[in-house]
This record gives sequence, structure tokens and C-alpha cells, in this order.
Amino acid sequence: MTRRTALILAGGTLPIPALWPALLEGSDVVIAADGGLAHARVLRVTPDLLVGDLDSVEARALERHRGLPVERHPTDKDELDLELALAAAWVRGATSAKVAGALGGRLDQTVAALFIAARSARAGRAVVLFGGRNEAHLVAHGTGLARELAGGTTLSLLAMQEGCRVSVTGVRYPLAEADLPWGSGLGVSNEATGGAVRLDVLAGTVALLIEHQEGDARSAIWGAQKERIGEGLAAADPDLAAAIASFVYDDMFSRPGLDLATRELLAVALLTSLGATEELTTHLRGALRTGATERQVREAILHAAVFVGFPRALAAMRVLQAYLEG
Repeated sequence: MTRRTALILAGGTLPIPALWPALLEGSDVVIAADGGLAHARVLRVTPDLLVGDLDSVEARALERHRGLPVERHPTDKDELDLELALAAAWVRGATSAKVAGALGGRLDQTVAALFIAARSARAGRAVVLFGGRNEAHLVAHGTGLARELAGGTTLSLLAMQEGCRVSVTGVRYPLAEADLPWGSGLGVSNEATGGAVRLDVLAGTVALLIEHQEGDARSAIWGAQKERIGEGLAAADPDLAAAIASFVYDDMFSRPGLDLATRELLAVALLTSLGATEELTTHLRGALRTGATERQVREAILHAAVFVGFPRALAAMRVLQAYLEG
């Protein structure tokens, strides 16, 4: 049987750019779950279908994807939009799914996504959830999972039902045919030793939660433009370019306490206040790449308008639109 993988766009937080290759690779069909349609433009993917009650999708996103087939459901329904999107993927022949924006955002939606994915795993359909610095693999009894992880990467195992038993290697605290009690902290906050992590689920259904490090700020924010931006700064003045790289990105942007998406939203607001439209594109791109949504970026600019005036906010909005439409 031919295996097909669906990419589901949910309404939570986009994963960090370092996870995009794993998220996007091998997708055969792209389905947006309601407000997750907004992620299509950031990820540069073309949805094949929009599913949901359309209570959270923005009118401008619908206009942008005019002609996109829509499977509309009533607002008063028993299923989440994510469930409906997965069901649509299975109908279209998908045997597994990756979900962007399944984690982060609302706690109830995140927890529900884990249980929905666990139910799919028990039915033999692998669902991987992505959001922010996290990914979650749901593994059912009789199956296993191997994942290459950098040393020091935090990972956790959660029993999704009673009677789970697992073996896990490649971690600081390995387990060998051990019971993993439901509702217990055993398995939480383990650490990869570097190399292959191997999980085998001998009974029950288990969630493997992986929390990645954000990595170097310049790569996360500049992305594919890293070389071009670096060359542009050096062309202006190599000493100033070195100072910007060292102080701004290696020091200030890499400090703990605020994640990169929050720092980039602050940068967008401050550059808007300065009228620095030439520098704004870099940080608009960076905000979207590091987990901020298009709506959050727009709200940051709108909020700045209260303090800096409408002309500068309007100029910033025009830069945002030019980038998104580029």
C-alpha cells in the first residue's frame, strides 16, 4: 500500500524554523484546519482543502485563497477542527499526518491534540504534532520510534492510558521494559545523550515529547537571507557589522527570559516607532520565522500606532504586506 502523508495546518504556534524541514518533507496533501490557514503563507505551502466551522479564519486569508475547496461544518459540533481535518486526510488516502500549530496557544487545544493523536496512533495512523520548540510523537503498543537528537535535548514520556510499558535508550535515564504509570512523573524531563534515541512501546500508548533548543539567533531570524544580510552589513562597515552580530544577536537576542518570537515582536514595534522601514523587513521575517503569527505581527504594529502615530504604522504595514506578497 502506498503511504501518503498529510500536512495539517492548525491554529496554534508554528514550530521554530529548525523543525520546518522535518515538518514539510514528504507531504502529499495539505489541509488547513480553520484559522491554521494563516500559516500557509509563512510556510510557503499551498493548501488543498480548508476544513472547519470557519469561526477563527480571517477574511483576508479566505480572500487570499479564493477558490480553495472548503469543507464547512456547523459551529455547534462535537469535534475539534483538528479532528475534522485529520478525518479529511484519512478520506483522501493519507496514512500519517504532521500537524503544524498543534502545540502552544490554548492549553485545552494542546491537551486535546495529544489525545486525538493518541487515538489515531492506536488505529495505526502516525500523527506528529509540532509547535514552538516542541514536537510530540504518539506511539502505540507493538511499535517503536528512533530519533537522532543532540545531546542535552530535553524529552519526556507520558502514558496516555493505564498499563503502559516501555523501553528507551540513548537518554540519561534509560528504561528497560519498565512500567510507565498513567498520571505519574516517571519519564518526564529526561535528556538525550547525543545520537539515536530509541523508544519501544510494549503496552499502551505513549507520547514522546521533545523540546528543542532555539539555536543561534541569527540563523533563526535571518534564515536563508543570513549570507545576504551579513554581506550587506559588512559592506556598510565590517567593524559595525561585527559589533551588530556580537552584541545584538549573540548577546541580546540570545539572552534567557524572552523567547525569540517575543523579542522579534518588540523589534517590530520599536523599528515602527523609529520609522526604520529599511530594517523592518528583516525583523518582520524573523518574527514569523520564530513563531509569531501574522496576526500578532499586525497587532504589534497596530499597538505601536497608539504611541508613534498612524503614518509610521501605515508605513510598517506596507512593508509587511510587501514581504508577505513577495
